[in-house]
Amino acid sequence: MRLFIITLLFFAVSFNIYAKDKDEIDDVTVGYGSSSEHIDIYRISIKKDLNKYFFEKRYKYLPKYYETSLGYWEGESGGNIKSISFTPMFRYDFGQYYESIPYIEAGVGAAYLSKTKLEGENFGTHFQFENVIGIGFKFSDFDLSFRYIHHSNAGIHEDNSGVDFTIISISYKF
Repeated sequence: MRLFIITLLFFAVSFNIYAKDKDEIDDVTVGYGSSSEHIDIYRISIKKDLNKYFFEKRYKYLPKYYETSLGYWEGESGGNIKSISFTPMFRYDFGQYYESIPYIEAGVGAAYLSKTKLEGENFGTHFQFENVIGIGFKFSDFDLSFRYIHHSNAGIHEDNSGVDFTIISISYKF
């Protein structure tokens, strides 16, 4: 199972980086956040815009992109977990005709954790689902966002502490 998940994440990352249209990577993001479980997260992400929209013919709403992230979770007592995640994201831009654009975004993806326990929390499995919801403000080549991210194994294992992060991040668009 572990080999399967690692292989799946490798292909997801490869697809994200080597997509055939346009550039390989559109955005690079760095972020910091924390949880109520006294866990800090440091995160770096790359994004690949699919240049596709839902409702494109009429409104050009909900741009879609893939986000691949590496995370470092650090507990109060010094323990840590490393994570990799792949999340398809959807974004709704308010005011597409302005240089500065507020937005909301959401996505559901998959993550792999290097350990299943941290700070007394038992996540049950290395495989986790990642649920993301956020708000942000895009201006020029930068993007500032505030996100709520939930990691959980969705009950596929009896131990399922889950963890909720609030993260602030900044992105640079190439």
